[in-house]
Amino acid sequence: MDIRTETPADFDAIRAVHTEAFAPSAAEAQLVDDLRADGALVTDLCLVATEGDAVIGHIAYSRAALDSGHEILVLAPMGVLVDHQRSGVGVQLIGQSMRKAALTDFPLVSVLGHPGYYPRFGFEPARPLGIEPPFDVPDEAWMARRLPRYTDEAKGTVRYADAFDAAV
Repeated sequence: MDIRTETPADFDAIRAVHTEAFAPSAAEAQLVDDLRADGALVTDLCLVATEGDAVIGHIAYSRAALDSGHEILVLAPMGVLVDHQRSGVGVQLIGQSMRKAALTDFPLVSVLGHPGYYPRFGFEPARPLGIEPPFDVPDEAWMARRLPRYTDEAKGTVRYADAFDAAV
């Protein structure tokens, strides 16, 4: 398996990954397309996992803002083809993308995800950091990971990219 930055040649395969991974919903696949069309994706952080020429996994990061004015990253979505789930693909995608995210000027990454999965990558409950979701979510699923540029001033309610409005 290889991990690399996505390219335009991967877009159809990325859509197929999210369509399969989140079936029967196509919302996540559409979200990636909409974020890309809006220019909200941080393309250097959007990675694919490949086996040979086949894309088997994808992770997307988009820009968001805190109402305090700080720009942050949102990890969403991450998908892996069903036959490759639970084989370390997601771990590799998150690990490599987090190393790249640590080199950016963004102070943190937020994620709405499984509380048993994301803490192993340094995610912690977001509300104690002063990071609030823009809608009602369970506390245990609302997480953030502080990056090297993090300061205590990065607080407030997250304003997602417009493409998330249709997905919520």
